[in-house]
Amino acid sequence: MLAVKLTDYYRSLIDWDDPHDPLARMVSFAEEENRQLPEETDDPIGDHPHSHGPSRALIHRYPDRALLLVTSRCAAHCRYCFRKFRIEQGDADLGEAELTEAVAYVADHPEIRELILSGGDPLSLSNGRLLDLIGRFRRIPHLCSVRVHTRYPVYQPARCDTLEAVARQVDVFVVQVNHAREVTERFAQAMARLRPHALLYSQSVLLRGVNDSVEALSALSWSLARVGVTPYYLHYPDLAPGTAHFRPPLEQAMALVGALRGRLPGYLLPRLILDIPGGHGKIALDHAACQRIDDHTFLLRSPLSGRMIEYREVLEPDRRPAQNHAVDVADCQQR
Repeated sequence: MLAVKLTDYYRSLIDWDDPHDPLARMVSFAEEENRQLPEETDDPIGDHPHSHGPSRALIHRYPDRALLLVTSRCAAHCRYCFRKFRIEQGDADLGEAELTEAVAYVADHPEIRELILSGGDPLSLSNGRLLDLIGRFRRIPHLCSVRVHTRYPVYQPARCDTLEAVARQVDVFVVQVNHAREVTERFAQAMARLRPHALLYSQSVLLRGVNDSVEALSALSWSLARVGVTPYYLHYPDLAPGTAHFRPPLEQAMALVGALRGRLPGYLLPRLILDIPGGHGKIALDHAACQRIDDHTFLLRSPLSGRMIEYREVLEPDRRPAQNHAVDVADCQQR
């Protein structure tokens, strides 16, 4: 079970008198987490088949970019985390041998243009370690970009106060922000420290009881815009163990984003994304790309293989179908 972990700063943002506070829902243990559905797995997006190295820390799924899991540490624990299995194993950072092997792999694959640092949270590492790590990859001629995914500015924005040297070596910061109340003055100050050096984007997760309304998502986009962060992705929750209570129905998710088109300018409209289980890649969820078969089943086209994948949504037990998993569909025209 993923331990509850929370920073004092984020704790101060929560209205503990409100039993339905959306910020508390993201970080507080709920009994629903004890109910793991058969379709939920420790590797919900299929990292494992695309992983390399003894610790499987380097993930090369898309041809032009690779992702490196540099740590299993985080400032706080999100209850919906899709890599919670890795986090549950305990605090651990990428070792020297693993880093050397990852650098060699990227150097041997000239099609890789971008390295993404993830984890855990990369900003859990010291500045010195980050500079050393990024510097080794920067020496690879064909690597054009280094991207960092982090939630530290939300959970502990003071971490960015001393990050200038690292920020100069990063091309893109992607910050996970899920609710407008997370965009505080301290968060704005953190973004102001990063903005002169890197592009700033936000990836959010669409979560039931947190931000699953037009009003909440609209407020989030405008709050991000005010501090110079571009809304990028809105992720449909992955099939991580014990997370069904966070997943809204797919039709509702698509309807929410459709309604946002009438409320937000295009540059503030995030793309609704689903990572197809089994390692088939991310797709933008809309009615053109997501074909309904029945009440709970959809056809999605893999961006990696072009194959049609059958996806059965996994909701809470009283709302879910009898079976739910992603399988290959050899010929969708037969349906």
